[in-house]
Amino acid sequence: MPESSLPRTAPRQAVVTVVYGAHAERLNYTFSSFAQNPHLELHAFVLGDRLPANQVPGIQYHLRAPDPGFSHPMRDADYRRWLFIDELDVDYALVVDGCDVLCLQPLPPLPELLRGAWFAGCVEHQGGRHLAGGLYTSNYLNAGVTFWDVRASLELRREVERRGRTRFRNLVDDQLALNEVIHARFFDRITILPCQYNYRGSLGPRPLGWPSTTRLDGVCIYHNRHWIEEAKRRVPIPERAALPTLAADTGPIGPWRQRWRRWLTWWRREGY
Repeated sequence: MPESSLPRTAPRQAVVTVVYGAHAERLNYTFSSFAQNPHLELHAFVLGDRLPANQVPGIQYHLRAPDPGFSHPMRDADYRRWLFIDELDVDYALVVDGCDVLCLQPLPPLPELLRGAWFAGCVEHQGGRHLAGGLYTSNYLNAGVTFWDVRASLELRREVERRGRTRFRNLVDDQLALNEVIHARFFDRITILPCQYNYRGSLGPRPLGWPSTTRLDGVCIYHNRHWIEEAKRRVPIPERAALPTLAADTGPIGPWRQRWRRWLTWWRREGY
């Protein structure tokens, strides 16, 4: 049979997390929410000596021994999660934190989100950061929700993991290493997604320094451990946010009214 006439196989896609300790017993808290996507296999890697007693139907569990080379189980999980995806024989992978990333509505196929890139992710809620070597970026990426073309991104992911093994800097320095490697060497191999695919806004007054919001309209993935229960209560949410109509001016406005409008826009931090 000619190659062109062979049936095409749909790419395998997975959502993956890595957990340890008590977190392994709680994958029904947020991770199971991704089961609403029939195109995504659900895989959980567990670091330890046994699989959890509370295994959620639909999630495939994989037991792996801890690696003391990362000095702490959190760093072990956060760095190795980007290499475990090579063991699954999938084409595309969404890698998420284990207990604070909630899927609020169905996701598009991962190739559509990657748009031909090796990696896709969303900018952190504070997007401007200085990195090693004097590098500055206004697109500091959050590491808790990352999208990968598994085969194409191997070099990138291995370099991030090597950087984590080289030096302990913080318990959550995986995000720092990821951004250093991407912004120094692979910035032309990434897609930056809108925040609807990794929404970090608070639904109340905490934590301090985070942006707050009253609505989740249009959000696909919510990622803020302080407000997971509140986000669950909002489901189902509108697929898209409504765009309010602006009150029309009846004609040109003078300098004093222009100043007043400018002040209102600054004070309210939004259109009105």
